[in-house]
Amino acid sequence: MTVRQNTRRWSREFIPHTEIRSASSSRERSQSRERPRQRYLENSTDLARMRSHRSAMLGSSRTLYSSMSRSIELSLDELDAVKFIQENFKKRECVTYTKDSKAQDSVCKCGYTKIQHIEGTQVNTSDKWIYKKHTKELPSDAYGNIQFDAFGRKGKYIRLSRDTAPETLYELMTKYWQLKTPNLIISVTGGSKNFSLKPRMRKIFSRLIYIAQTKGAWIFTGGTHYGLMKYIGEVVRDNSISRSSEEKVVAIGIAAWGMISNRDTLIRSSTTEGNYVAHYIMDEQKRDPLYCLDNNHTHLILVDNGTNGHPTTEADLRASLEKYISELNVPDSNYGGKIPIVCFAQGGGKETLRAINTAIKSKIPCVVVEGSGQTADVIASLVDAEGTSLASSAIKEKLVRYMPRTISRLAEDEMETWIRWIKEIMDNLHLLTVIKMEQAGDEFVTNAISFALYKAFSTNEQDKDNWNAQLKLLLEWNQLELASEEIFTNDRRWESADLEDAMFAALVKDRPKFVRLLLENGLNLRKFLTSEILTELFSLHFSTLVFRNLQIAKNSYNDTLLTFIWKMVLSYQRNRKEERNSCDDSEIQDLTPIIKHPVQVLFIWAILQNKRELSKVIWEQTRGCTLAALGASKLLKSLAKVKNDINAAGESEEIANEFEARANCSQSVTAMMRTWQRCCSSIPVKPGVRVTVLRWQSKQKTRNL
Repeated sequence: MTVRQNTRRWSREFIPHTEIRSASSSRERSQSRERPRQRYLENSTDLARMRSHRSAMLGSSRTLYSSMSRSIELSLDELDAVKFIQENFKKRECVTYTKDSKAQDSVCKCGYTKIQHIEGTQVNTSDKWIYKKHTKELPSDAYGNIQFDAFGRKGKYIRLSRDTAPETLYELMTKYWQLKTPNLIISVTGGSKNFSLKPRMRKIFSRLIYIAQTKGAWIFTGGTHYGLMKYIGEVVRDNSISRSSEEKVVAIGIAAWGMISNRDTLIRSSTTEGNYVAHYIMDEQKRDPLYCLDNNHTHLILVDNGTNGHPTTEADLRASLEKYISELNVPDSNYGGKIPIVCFAQGGGKETLRAINTAIKSKIPCVVVEGSGQTADVIASLVDAEGTSLASSAIKEKLVRYMPRTISRLAEDEMETWIRWIKEIMDNLHLLTVIKMEQAGDEFVTNAISFALYKAFSTNEQDKDNWNAQLKLLLEWNQLELASEEIFTNDRRWESADLEDAMFAALVKDRPKFVRLLLENGLNLRKFLTSEILTELFSLHFSTLVFRNLQIAKNSYNDTLLTFIWKMVLSYQRNRKEERNSCDDSEIQDLTPIIKHPVQVLFIWAILQNKRELSKVIWEQTRGCTLAALGASKLLKSLAKVKNDINAAGESEEIANEFEARANCSQSVTAMMRTWQRCCSSIPVKPGVRVTVLRWQSKQKTRNL
């Protein structure tokens, strides 16, 4: 990885705003809006019939039983979620009709016709229409589960006011939608218009989804079945099919309610109690300015400001949600107690530029893909020109070069706004990372995101001196070279205790090179390996299958070593207290010798779980003990015989052979050195040489004990 040499070519993370197509002038063709008053009138007849029918059957125990059954079927979680939503989430309705002189018929500036407004709507004679002034909040009427019948997929959704507090929305997502606290937010922004996705770009998106899955991240997009969001959804779908993982990708779409087609199917019936399943129809052939929701997103947040056909109304809420999450205090985070957010920008137009600008102002790093077109290429070209004058004329030249059609339609004041946004972005180059699309392989994308996160973290005023947090971040992303160059410098001295948290993480995550790096920079392994640390490793980070295989091998072979190792493992597992107590006293062996040597215990922990490279590093800390290598070889060969997994058994055999070879090599070296020492003892030598040989001999005796 050559990150340091290409610092300016890398980007940062966070805030995204998906590009959205501008509203068409033919708003009158958009669907008729759902209105509470109309729904009430339409349902009144049906309600009357239902009441009449119910009164006729009032005495029927069958009906009573059916009603009770429906109530019982509603889970407490669903009822709590419904109650929380009803108390905290609103929609917006226009209550002041303001005629749009540019539109046909009696269309309000909110985008709805006059008859689509709720009862009691006033008339505004002013030309201005302001959503906060001319709309009011009412209880949300669209939330629950969304079912894409044609595709057999479900997701959660909610309609909410643009002014919803981000902390309330986050509580809904984590507590009531039961999403795990994210370790990372990848906010993707780019064009919403349909375009042909290049194979290289699809590969980049595939890597993003893989990162999201392995890191426990949330993906934020615009949530519609068009342009960039559609392709992200497809990659999420393909990833879910191809990877047999319990950790499903969390893809959260944040879209404008007024830009969604067929949204009337999302509105709950007035008689609905508890959870609601909306059967959404994706009509991709429909010709109107609205968008279909994407069927591959797991959660959909539909932002309402009381308008119809007005794009980008979700941008502010999305930005505030991302900023709120980035500022949360999460004690278990590997990023200094924070949840990092990275903005990933591809192509795009005005809204993508605004998204990058908003992210940079929030100190959120952005990764920009050069070669993806439009806004991304403008930013990338200006980063390439770092050091040259960033005059407005130079920025305008880049805009005209990469976005000629868009720029030709801009008014002068709009052009000035674009140039100002770009200047604000370029003033924070340390938050920008640029990657070339044609060079972006899997590891390249991973390195770009990790480097972007690190640069944002290390340049933040609050965290720039938090070396432990920076080390944890680099360890999480396995950035060994960056840690060696940036963290373990000659002017910084580390105490062993300062590295212990990082060492534990390196062991659990199986990062052998990081383990070696920590050892080289002052960690005392024997002091670190307390009884509590070993107990946690064997209790919480030890495979149940490995323990079962060890137990089977112990019962299958009358082998002292297997029994000894099994008892040792059992002694460190606090969750198997009853099993320890039920053991026959004759089976219990004196574990004192091995417990006095915690490094050997750690070596066994690594060997039993086939951690090949890690076990080699730890074996070196036993000073290349021949007996440890021979014991590991014998242990692994015994376990290989009882493993049902052919691949795992084969790997155990390979590691066993490697340690057997190491033991033989160690014995050969020992024999050679002893022969050399005997030969030298008969030759007159200087005292210093003699002492060196004797010291080596003394060490070798100690090592073989």
